[in-house]
Amino acid sequence: MPITAVEKRTQLIRDGFCIFENVLEPEMVAKLNAMSEWTIAQEDEEHFEQHRSQGCIIPYWKYPHPAFPELIAHPGALGALARLGFDQPKVWSGFVISKPPHSPPLYWHQDGVLWEHPISYTDQPQQYFLMYYLVDTSPDNGCLRLIPGSHLKRHALHDLDRQAHDGDEVGRARNINHPAFQKAEGEVDVPVRAGDVVIGDARLLHSAHANQSDQWRTVLTIWYWANYAGLPEPVQALVASHVTERSEWAEWADQADPAVQALIPRFSGDVEPLPWGRGPKKGMS
Repeated sequence: MPITAVEKRTQLIRDGFCIFENVLEPEMVAKLNAMSEWTIAQEDEEHFEQHRSQGCIIPYWKYPHPAFPELIAHPGALGALARLGFDQPKVWSGFVISKPPHSPPLYWHQDGVLWEHPISYTDQPQQYFLMYYLVDTSPDNGCLRLIPGSHLKRHALHDLDRQAHDGDEVGRARNINHPAFQKAEGEVDVPVRAGDVVIGDARLLHSAHANQSDQWRTVLTIWYWANYAGLPEPVQALVASHVTERSEWAEWADQADPAVQALIPRFSGDVEPLPWGRGPKKGMS
C-alpha cells in the first residue's frame, strides 16, 4: 500500500527525510539534464579540483538558465511540499551538484545554520533540501547516504571539524581514509529514480557514495524554508538578509519570473538577524 502524505510527514519529522516518486515528468528531466550539462561546461578545472568530493557545486544564479527557475516553482515540487502541510514555502538557494565518472565519495556533513537558536533543537519544521537526481542512483554511481534521526540526536560525526571540509584533506578528497568519508553508525542508502525528489532536513547528516560508473551523476538541490512565516523573527531576518546581502543572488532574484518572486523570503521587521550557527552545541541530546 502506498505511503500516505501524513505518513511521509511523520517520517520527515522523525527521520529527517522522505521521498516523493515521479515528481518530474521525463521531458522535464531531459530539460534539466541539458541545463546541467551546459552549466557544468562553464566551469574551469580549478573548480572541479577544489570541489573534488562534491564533483562540482554551482549556484543557479552564477550561470542563469531558464530551466532552474522553472524547477524552483515546479507544481510537482511545490505540490509535494503542500502535501506535507507546507503550502507557503520560501526558497533560499540551489545548486547543480554533479559527480564525474570514477570520482570519490562526498564527505559526511550537515547544512543547518540556525544552531545559535533554540529552534534547532526541536522538531519544528525549518530548512529542507529538495534533491532531484537526474539519473537513477545506486551505491555504484554515488547515491545519497544519510543517518536517520541525526537532525535531532547527536552523532559522533558532529564532532568532526566542519571547517576541514574546505581543506585539501576533505574538500579535495586527498585522504579518503578520513573519518568524514567512512561508513558511519546508523547510515542508510537512499537510491532513487530520475524524476523522484528526496526531501530532507538541513540538519540531517548526509553524504554520497563514490561514483564508480562511467557516467556523470547529477543532482539539483534546492533549499526551501517550509514554514517561513512561522519562524521566529530573528530567523526570518537572517533568511531574508541572506538574499539581499549577496549581490549575485539579489540580482538574480530581482529578474526572476513572478512565480519565483512569490517564493523569495521578505522581512520588514527591525530585529537583528540571528547569527550564523554552523554546528550543534555540545548540549544536543
